[in-house]
Amino acid sequence: MNLTSSCFQRRGSGKQTRAYPIIGGLFLLSFISLPNLYGFDLRITEAELGFAYRPEYTRVFTYSWDISCFGSLEFNERLTVKSGLALGQVGSVFTIHTFAGSAFALPVPVVPLYVKAAYIYNSIPDYTTSIHSLLPTIELKGKWAGIAVGPSLRFTVFNQDPPVFEPIIALSGFVHVFYTEQLRIGIISGNYTDFVSGNMGSYSIGLTSHGNITKGISLINELVILQTGSVGLAANIYGVVYRGGVLLHW
Repeated sequence: MNLTSSCFQRRGSGKQTRAYPIIGGLFLLSFISLPNLYGFDLRITEAELGFAYRPEYTRVFTYSWDISCFGSLEFNERLTVKSGLALGQVGSVFTIHTFAGSAFALPVPVVPLYVKAAYIYNSIPDYTTSIHSLLPTIELKGKWAGIAVGPSLRFTVFNQDPPVFEPIIALSGFVHVFYTEQLRIGIISGNYTDFVSGNMGSYSIGLTSHGNITKGISLINELVILQTGSVGLAANIYGVVYRGGVLLHW
């Protein structure tokens, strides 16, 4: 994921920082083993588990890739918790990405308004760095379109140095151009994803689809053009990303 690699720098040759992205793994483990909850009027109204493969081509790294596993649980048709883990390679180095987040539907009549919060962890161990992002957002999400905005509070750690704090505006949106129960096709854009919160020069636009094979199995596809420069157009690192996978829901 070159949205992340544009933020990393090599720092010396000291002991490398080991990454332990346990949040995504623990969530996915509990997701598989957790039964329906019916205490305190709490019940699971929807569950999803997905797997995806993501190859990426850019001017700098030519080719990179990752495989990911992600899932979500919806409680009482109002609260959603989700997490995921992605492992891959950028250039010749190994990458780790994980996230955990939640979304709460506000009881506002007519307007589909959500409060969301996420924690994103990114690491390239060979660079002896890691990025920790806190991402609270407000999302207006309807059937045909949606937009989310909020601050991305990012802490970059270089080996044993003090963290570097970067507050960044996070923005994303989508528009469906075709919508049925069997197939959804839309246009997406933004400077962050579930797994990566990009810098000020990172943004993308692409086409996405979600097609139901059966009642509980769907195919997901994304084709995205992205720019991962440092600030605006000062460092242009254009790339093309495809993401395809399967989504199980019940």
